[in-house]
Amino acid sequence: MHTVLKALSALSLLAVSGCVTSEDIRAGTDTLKGQPYQVAFQRLGFPDRESHIAGHTVYSWENQNSGSYSVPTSQTATSYVNGQVVYTTVQGSRTESYSYSCKLDLIVDPKGIVVDTKLEGNIGGCERYASLAPKKKS
Repeated sequence: MHTVLKALSALSLLAVSGCVTSEDIRAGTDTLKGQPYQVAFQRLGFPDRESHIAGHTVYSWENQNSGSYSVPTSQTATSYVNGQVVYTTVQGSRTESYSYSCKLDLIVDPKGIVVDTKLEGNIGGCERYASLAPKKKS
């Protein structure tokens, strides 16, 4: 039962990540530009790392999630017994794996204003930042 729940959870993540585009993610992180860095802290929580480069502060958020899950499979085999066709279904499984990762850097000027953002990772890892963007009207 635990394996089935993990598989369903992983498949749900795959389905959700298919609905988000890199443009959605970029639109979300762009909402932080021009804002005081405290706005990012309120929306994202405290960063994982802080560094200082060329008079600017860089705040970094990182996440990584990977694993594997089993997917049920079935194959139908046809055989003949005493001249009669017999169909046999063989149940099995195969293992699929996933790896989601994302690193968001906020570059903050000496006045505490976000001047740029930098993303590294894949859509599955970065999709949470799409929710920062204003909701699209239908």
